[in-house]
Amino acid sequence: MVDSDFLSYAQLCQFVREQGRLPRLDDPIPAYRYAGWALPMIWEGHRVLPRVPNRWGYHLDILHERRIPDAPIPQIEFLHTPHRDTLTHLQRCVTLAAEHQSSWTGLTNLIAWIAFSLKLNHVPPSLADNTQAALYQAVNLQELVLHPYDYWGDIIAEGIGRGPWANPNGFYPTPMSVCQLIVRMMLPDADSLSPAARNALRVKSIADPAGSGTGRMLLLASNVSLSLYGIERDALVRTACLINGALYAPWLAFPLPQEILHGTDAEHGLTNQASLLSVATPIPEEISLIPPINDAVDHEDLQLVFPGW
Repeated sequence: MVDSDFLSYAQLCQFVREQGRLPRLDDPIPAYRYAGWALPMIWEGHRVLPRVPNRWGYHLDILHERRIPDAPIPQIEFLHTPHRDTLTHLQRCVTLAAEHQSSWTGLTNLIAWIAFSLKLNHVPPSLADNTQAALYQAVNLQELVLHPYDYWGDIIAEGIGRGPWANPNGFYPTPMSVCQLIVRMMLPDADSLSPAARNALRVKSIADPAGSGTGRMLLLASNVSLSLYGIERDALVRTACLINGALYAPWLAFPLPQEILHGTDAEHGLTNQASLLSVATPIPEEISLIPPINDAVDHEDLQLVFPGW
């Protein structure tokens, strides 16, 4: 397929407006050819799945109301280790996306395919139509939503395929348990703060400029901040971080406009001691040229809310 066979997110919104439903696999233009087709499924999962905090509802309400609400950030308790069945599910999807090539190719194909489905990448995946149809039927992103963890970090670090092509940049994430310890040491416990201090902390920028990887530190920091920044050299790892944001911390993948974040006086009264890494931390010149993770998409034209949604 060529790029012209795929449709934009705006065209997806137009379809919903005209048809009153989401595209389906058996439509003349199948659902997976629309950029961002999986986003509404993630929103709905946050809304209806048991034990899943409705972070997407929180994020969309902020965008609709153009202000930060009084309600605190819905809290996510990330797992210390991957949920076994969910990890196995992803590994099977990697095999499906490989198209009889190496497992590493399957992983890069799967990440690219999911990124397009979540409007994190404007470049359509270079996969055969039958493979995309099979992935559409097989991939269950709600499994990841139900069992929150950075699965991509583990899978990439495995170097699946065991060949010279696997994990070429030698990415190995900090264990989640260590990240959780660091975040507990660096950031205050939101439950122990007064409502005013907690609300002030929400608009403080938290950055991980020393190589944010698949976003483990930032995901954990999303329990206290709505303004998250990261920098990562490895394009595949960076895309995986954005996918994690779309699944668990939408303001990481789709940043809130600065005029919303700082349109209130909630920020006053809290010092930069609340930051994991201050955004003013000097960044090496060769790294500073890489755009921050939460600027990865041209959000100016992003219509997050479907008509009538």
